[in-house]
Amino acid sequence: MINAFNMSDVENSRAKTLSGGWKRKLSIAMALISEPKILFLDEPTLGLDVLARRELWKAIESLKGKITIILTTHNMEEAERLSDKIAIMISGKIAAIGSLAEIEKIAGQSGLENAFVEIAERSARNV
Repeated sequence: MINAFNMSDVENSRAKTLSGGWKRKLSIAMALISEPKILFLDEPTLGLDVLARRELWKAIESLKGKITIILTTHNMEEAERLSDKIAIMISGKIAAIGSLAEIEKIAGQSGLENAFVEIAERSARNV
């Protein structure tokens, strides 16, 4: 895991002394030690600076095809970059699901943020 997550710089450090980005990477690496089939990540980059977020994205991308990852995020850029399949939830219910291209087609909008807004506004009108 140290090699997989490029953590040799902090290999001998105590977790409490690590930055937020390193702590997030460490927690994912620890979760992967038991070789789970599914990894749940809830807002994994919340509060991270741009560099730490991009580094964590690389770590998550390296897991694609090796493990199923279910990731929740409010960051549309993150969802676009990391997701093969996206589910948009409005008021606790799935309003749309599919690849980015499928979501864009459903919404008639390009870009996940625009598609999300369109789907959310449609849902609000239908309530």
